[in-house]
Amino acid sequence: MKALEATMEEARVKVNEFKQLQPSSFDLRGLGSLLHDFFTTIEDIFEQISADVNGSLPDTPEWHKQLLIRMSIPIPGLRPAVISEGLRWELDEYLRFRHLFRNVYGYLLDWKRLKPLFGRMEDTYQQFSHEVNIFRTFMLQLAEQLD
Repeated sequence: MKALEATMEEARVKVNEFKQLQPSSFDLRGLGSLLHDFFTTIEDIFEQISADVNGSLPDTPEWHKQLLIRMSIPIPGLRPAVISEGLRWELDEYLRFRHLFRNVYGYLLDWKRLKPLFGRMEDTYQQFSHEVNIFRTFMLQLAEQLD
């Protein structure tokens, strides 16, 4: 969560900086990197949960999307859903951007596409933190019961 918090701190500064300004092409590359890092750090947390709790990671060409879907589905007798269905759909927007960011040239990035993602980033982060903390509490209680 520290990497995610660091990304959010930087993103908050940039959101304020570009509220009224049009970012340059160079700025857009940096802003795209922040959005990329935002989703990637969340996905890293999901990977750890999937490997440690579920016992495996998805093994398909679309494993990134499958991992996100799995995190929104409870596994009876093992764990509750890590995130809500609503948060899954919100994070799917960041997953799709991350795919775009990795597969296009930086000069093609468009502020009209990035700005709404930055606009929702704080709320998405807060919701993610809240839901992951609920999941963490469940896992800690389960560990105490097993002791």
